[in-house]
Amino acid sequence: MKTNPIIIINALMGSKGHQIGRLIASCSNVRWYDHPWNGASPWEPCSHILNHEYSKYHFDRRFNDDSTIPPVLDFAERSNHQEQKIPYENLKAGEYLLYVTHGDLGESRKFFKGQHLVVFNKDIKRFFETSWHYKVGKTHTQISELYSVQEAKDMLQGVLNSYTAHISSGDFAIHSVEDLMNVDMFKMLCSKFKLEFNQNAYNKVCKFIDENKNNNR
Repeated sequence: MKTNPIIIINALMGSKGHQIGRLIASCSNVRWYDHPWNGASPWEPCSHILNHEYSKYHFDRRFNDDSTIPPVLDFAERSNHQEQKIPYENLKAGEYLLYVTHGDLGESRKFFKGQHLVVFNKDIKRFFETSWHYKVGKTHTQISELYSVQEAKDMLQGVLNSYTAHISSGDFAIHSVEDLMNVDMFKMLCSKFKLEFNQNAYNKVCKFIDENKNNNR
């Protein structure tokens, strides 16, 4: 089956999916969301974007020319956006997009038809310290206004269950961002997904993450 040129990071809210995204964006053939507010490079902190005060690793799906990749699936639903197509035609030959999603693995596989990195991690403490306070989309509604505490816990467990139910041999599974800070593990991911390992950029992102590892944000 033909796959689209996109790496999907399936990670629960609060499980450092955007840190993982920055590591993957260190690859030479993965297009970084290089708007200045995300950081011109994946090893530079975000600023001014929605929720930047909760995590310097967060990023919007916006490029330096102000073009964007639209919200889909769980992001579109929470933000009251109409779901749109991903503009793969704007990529250069051999180039990949990356997309962090916090929803059901089965649904994301059906929609994206890409390659999936699945993160089997549920960090409840970090979720309530960070994602719980996030504002979503144009409404700026907080996650805490969309779910009760118990509903949020049930939502996270339900998504995690979908990972177990829908994981496949074509996916790459990890337990945390730390797994990919092991260079041999990261190279295995690159080999499986045909990503171009860039040692210098990878080291810079690892340093950016490692310097702030004692800060849970």
